Amino acid sequence: ASKSVYAPEPFDVGRILQVEIIYDGQLIVLTTAGAIDPAAGLGNYVEALVRKHDVEFNVVVSQMNGADHPSESIHVLHVGKMRMKLCKGKTTIVKEYYSSSMQLCGVRGGGNAAAQALFWQAKKEFSVVLAFESERERNAAIMLARRFAFDCNV
Repeated sequence: ASKSVYAPEPFDVGRILQVEIIYDGQLIVLTTAGAIDPAAGLGNYVEALVRKHDVEFNVVVSQMNGADHPSESIHVLHVGKMRMKLCKGKTTIVKEYYSSSMQLCGVRGGGNAAAQALFWQAKKEFSVVLAFESERERNAAIMLARRFAFDCNV
């Protein structure tokens, strides 16, 4: 992580996290008190979703291409076996096949929904921060997309 905030991701489960902060010439090291606990039932939930061809998540776009996005309208993030797609109503905002250039990770930026946000860089010139209905939905979307990308040899 290279920002002042970090949201544990599904891959962090079972691990002890450590951060080194260099500020004003001083090194400060912080470590979690124990391993990150798994979210109860998340693995089974994702396994059930894997069986579907396309899974929809209701999201709100909070940033687009690094700029705050003031609209609070509901969008739909489609996580499919071959690609991801973001839509508003019947309009497709972006769709992209899984590739090694795509980035997808949890993100925190403050506020009550901090652990519910996801950063998705679909293409080099397009990125969004999406807020989910829950942390479970955010984590499921990340795990599902990574699983489908892995199945596509990405």
